[in-house]
Amino acid sequence: MKNSLLKFAVLGALSVTASSAMAAFELLPTSGATAYKTCFAGSNYGAQGDAAWPPVGGTCVAPNGGGAALLIASVPEAGFAASGAGVSSPITAFAETVATLNERVWRNAGTSQCIYGKQVIMSNTAVNDYNPQKANSQKMEVNDFAFGGYTGTVSVAYAKQLIGYSSAYRVGRTFTSVQMQPNVIGGATIAAGFLALPTAAGTLGTEIYGFGQTTGISPAPAPGTAGGGLQQAPFSGTHNWVDFTTDVTAAVDEDGTTNPASPNMYIKQSCASGAVTATAGNFKMRQTGQETQPWITVTGTSRAPGTSVAP
Repeated sequence: MKNSLLKFAVLGALSVTASSAMAAFELLPTSGATAYKTCFAGSNYGAQGDAAWPPVGGTCVAPNGGGAALLIASVPEAGFAASGAGVSSPITAFAETVATLNERVWRNAGTSQCIYGKQVIMSNTAVNDYNPQKANSQKMEVNDFAFGGYTGTVSVAYAKQLIGYSSAYRVGRTFTSVQMQPNVIGGATIAAGFLALPTAAGTLGTEIYGFGQTTGISPAPAPGTAGGGLQQAPFSGTHNWVDFTTDVTAAVDEDGTTNPASPNMYIKQSCASGAVTATAGNFKMRQTGQETQPWITVTGTSRAPGTSVAP
């Protein structure tokens, strides 16, 4: 949000020239040392201002790259066509609407594959304080979006509609979100003990792994000084869940930036049709404490090809 219009134009031009060479869906692992794949770490997972304009500076960028709204007309990859109408749904928590979930499906009849697109736009009218340890009122900062109902082999990608929106920093074949902190608030490096790619250890079904809340108020440690610990996320037991690490908030957060909307988050897999089912419990928004925020999980409904919510 601090970037000039000139920089926006230059980055946009770069995205056009580089898109054919860098834009691609990335296959997620189903076994190995980590369930996660790094997509963009240039802003230290959102701890610094995210000026990235796809596909410059990262991977997992969909061929439609930058400037792509989550609209039926904005096809993520050549050969796909919209399957049915898009859907927008309110996300409610704490007796208020905290965000809107936009969903779209595209299908390639020749390859029998579908792309399931998600975008979350946070509400700037939400009034609840999601970090009561601090003065004034803080809006919810979403560090991870997780989606269930995607079995088998999946590939993932993201695109950004505006330069001020969050990138997808990493994506994992897991139900679990993992806390990430900078060395200091707004710092350019990861704090000691935190891992860019969490290990595949841990207990299946755990919502969040990490150190916990670092309030910065004595005797609790300040962000980046506690040591990471518990940097683990087991593979989804049924290969059913996908987790996108982001930095999304409707208002200026503790590191001084604001990313009011998620990227377009794309999940691609084989499909017999473009049909999806709205299933309660297969969508998670998690505030994992990138600075001093407490852990919060909001569970909601999304549309997926499968109805299982097993982790």
